[in-house]
Amino acid sequence: MVGQRVRRSWLLIPGHRSALVAQAHTFDADVIVFDLEDLVHDGRKPAARENVRAGIDRARQGGAEVFVRCDLELLYADLQASVWRGLQGLILPKVTTVAQIREAEETLAHFESERGVMQAGLLHEVNEFDEPRTVDNSLEMHLSLENAEGNQSALELLESSRRVRSVSLGRADLVMDLRGEPNGELHLMPFLMQRLVVVANVAGVSPIGAWWQANSRGMRANAEDTERSARLGRLAGFKGALCVEPEQVAALNRGFSPSRNEDAEWAAACAARDDAKRAAAEWTASV
Repeated sequence: MVGQRVRRSWLLIPGHRSALVAQAHTFDADVIVFDLEDLVHDGRKPAARENVRAGIDRARQGGAEVFVRCDLELLYADLQASVWRGLQGLILPKVTTVAQIREAEETLAHFESERGVMQAGLLHEVNEFDEPRTVDNSLEMHLSLENAEGNQSALELLESSRRVRSVSLGRADLVMDLRGEPNGELHLMPFLMQRLVVVANVAGVSPIGAWWQANSRGMRANAEDTERSARLGRLAGFKGALCVEPEQVAALNRGFSPSRNEDAEWAAACAARDDAKRAAAEWTASV
């Protein structure tokens, strides 16, 4: 268990927000996700892509793993801008078919081969190609299921590629697709979250998500609501969650870190992850 990747907090940073991209190493997130999709207006997507390569280097200086959330309709352009050394993987939003995953695999493989890219090493180090590329050391994929069709096909999608290592739900898009109640809640959400944990465990991938409450703002919730939702999510079987506000990161890290009395091995893994991030920050400050 101690060797398992600790990914409690996944902070989404809009790729066009240059100031936030430049601060990516300061937010203490386990994972920084540079967003090229919903958080970026179509007119700003070219500028967002231009920021990704430098953003990867900046985020890793703080010890974070780095993902990019791509737009499926602009996948080639997004991956062309994103597949550089230091990247850990990509998030595929709104995925519904195996064909979409195959397209992502093929495009990833093309840029990995062309640019000599494989999964990033720990901290500020980047693995070099001194060994053959395999699925295990290639860039990974995280699937975001954001509509009824994707959720219906969840197991098929998760088992379609060995690159797929984690999965989450898209609450806002699900509410629009399945029609939420007047209070903004989606009565199917508890079922979908529980189902996701089960399906993820069957497929052997990590379920990502917090147990967001109807009266919270979800990925923009305040720190108190975020920590409560994280603790409930951890108890339900989730391993971490995405957020949009940097102020949520510490709350997610606390909420997904159990006490040693609850789970000694996982608590030790979380503590080791925090130590590694501190070491990365100290190294960055010294150079």
